[in-house]
Amino acid sequence: MSVKNLKTANDHIFDHYTRVGEIISEKFSPYLEVIIHDLRNPEHSIIAIFNSHITGRKIGDGTSDIGYKKLANELPDKIVNYENKSPSGSKMKSSSLTIRDEHNKIIGSMAFNFDLAPFENIQEFFNTITKTNISQLGDFPKQEQFFMWDIRDELEQELNKYIIANRLQGKALTKKDKLNVVSIMNKRGHIKKRGSVSILSELLAITRPTLYKYIKDIDSG
Repeated sequence: MSVKNLKTANDHIFDHYTRVGEIISEKFSPYLEVIIHDLRNPEHSIIAIFNSHITGRKIGDGTSDIGYKKLANELPDKIVNYENKSPSGSKMKSSSLTIRDEHNKIIGSMAFNFDLAPFENIQEFFNTITKTNISQLGDFPKQEQFFMWDIRDELEQELNKYIIANRLQGKALTKKDKLNVVSIMNKRGHIKKRGSVSILSELLAITRPTLYKYIKDIDSG
């Protein structure tokens, strides 16, 4: 004996959206509420609701003003990520999708309410730990030079090249030699690197003021 299927075409449409809503709500549980409204009966439109703790509504409750505006064709079929609040005042991000029958008539809607309250403290936490205060540092660079030994290596290599090229191994550098070394370093951009002045002064056995004087003489010459 066969049992006649008494479900209408609209019933199948609502069943489809209900199954989709259930999967989506489970995927984003417990933060996403999904509601299926049958707007043919707006005062008792909710026929399915998942994660109902977000707004506290239940099956048999009526639609919101959004549903009535949809019925009046005052809103587009798809509304995505609009700012909203739950009945308790918690912030939500909501979306709504109109459900139409086979004749393109509005019969319902699918609503999504994403609870933002659990994430407000997280946002505040990230804002706190990522906040910087450059004003306390004045003209200090935004990026520190962490690998100071790399600069020393570069300067030592340049100095050794000069010493070897001019056969000065084991000999003291004259003022002219030191000026030549500073000139080479300056042309190759080493002088502009953070920490280079102190390191080069040490390598050449001169004071920082003397090194700055050499640089000034080179630039003016």
